[in-house]
Amino acid sequence: MKLPMKFLPFLLLLISATNLFSQTKEGFSIHGKVRGIKDTTVFLAHYFGYNQQVIKDTAKVDTQGNFHFVGDKILPEGLYLVSLPKSKFMDIIIGNQEFSFETDTINLITKMKITGSKENEAFFKFQQDMAAKFEEMKVLEMEKKMGNSMLTAGKIKKLQTDISQYQKEWLKTTDGMFVNKLIKASQEPEIPPFGRPLITKADTTAYYQYQFSYYKNHFWDNVDLTDDRLMRTPFLQKKIERYFDDLTVQVSDSISKAVDLLLARAKGRDVRRYVIYKIASTYENPKILGTDGAFVHIAEKYYIGEPTLWDTSTVRKMKERVAVLKPLLIGKILPNMYLTDTLGKEILIPKIDADYTVLFIYDPECGHCRESAPKLAKMYQGLKSKNVKVIAASIDRTPVKWKKFIKEFKLEELIHGIDIHKNPQTGKEEYYTDFKNNFDVYATPVVYVLDKDKKIIAKRLPVEQIEDFIDFHRKQSAREKEKVKTQK
Repeated sequence: MKLPMKFLPFLLLLISATNLFSQTKEGFSIHGKVRGIKDTTVFLAHYFGYNQQVIKDTAKVDTQGNFHFVGDKILPEGLYLVSLPKSKFMDIIIGNQEFSFETDTINLITKMKITGSKENEAFFKFQQDMAAKFEEMKVLEMEKKMGNSMLTAGKIKKLQTDISQYQKEWLKTTDGMFVNKLIKASQEPEIPPFGRPLITKADTTAYYQYQFSYYKNHFWDNVDLTDDRLMRTPFLQKKIERYFDDLTVQVSDSISKAVDLLLARAKGRDVRRYVIYKIASTYENPKILGTDGAFVHIAEKYYIGEPTLWDTSTVRKMKERVAVLKPLLIGKILPNMYLTDTLGKEILIPKIDADYTVLFIYDPECGHCRESAPKLAKMYQGLKSKNVKVIAASIDRTPVKWKKFIKEFKLEELIHGIDIHKNPQTGKEEYYTDFKNNFDVYATPVVYVLDKDKKIIAKRLPVEQIEDFIDFHRKQSAREKEKVKTQK
């Protein structure tokens, strides 16, 4: 079956076009010259995260490498890139809308000269000075490998101190400039000394816990989330991904708490929308089982709860999405599904006696379903021996197709259900189960795993992972019961 478009709206154009910084003159005019290119086209684009760029202008390059980006509307401020032939590019800061630059393809950074932009002057001076220092460091590292390690080690240590001091002084002299925020945002928080010597194993454990805790708690210290310009850089998206992927436990409650802490800092309207959108799009269809609870939290609190940030269509879609997902979160009892078996008898899922119940929702003509069916048939005997019952529910209400599917894949031992019910008064067929809106079936197959009490413990598992998951869950539950018993 075809997957639908993402439920979250694509906000790129909306976000990048709003809240522009005021300028004294409408429009932009940026002259460039790059020696080593000619008779080609170059592009000016701003970042939207690290993996997307929004092209704002193109320019023709003459035989001398000259080109001119010009337009009658001001550009949104932030970090831009100038895309050159042969996959070369360079970053520039757009603040004031009129300046010029000149460089060479031999080395775009070290050969750069800026006229009319203090932000870019400071930006490239920093890069040029750091490049020189890192070249010096490379030479010392080579010397260290070739001998004189003690002497060279001292030089390396001194250079490292010089680099650190240079960066601190540079940040002081550029305070208040966007380039200052840009460089800060790319830096890691400095962790102070632990405060006591590491003697025992417990001390070492406490040290690592201290390091992790301090790093996470101060992760956003250098990022000014009141400044919408940071949205148009590659750094913010990287920071968001690192914070949630590496520093946050992947369970819904921990993710939701981290979201709240982060958004308490995000005061800029556009940057707030950007952060909300990026995190929500990660957890709407999460890679890790059960973390869609974080999406529901974000949708309720920051979309539905902050409607002035969004257009009415977005808020409406979020309400619809939450209405579907919330009853299906891990730990919730499966909503009623109205099915009848091959004899026309109603299937009462809550009354099925099993340690675990697997619900396999499929379409008899779906290619992925037909690939999954033989795998399910193969593992069924193993599941059956572990007191696991399997319900196969067809979303297609054609009895001929349904029964043909059962026979073709030798699935007769499963509990088979279809949503066809005869009205005893009229004798007409009636349908009661809305698979799409009540069970989030927008593509098939969909697998739910239920515990003994028919609570959802897994969903959207690939069929081949069902048995392993149940084995894992059974062992984990046994460990938890033993732990509780020991504590008593």
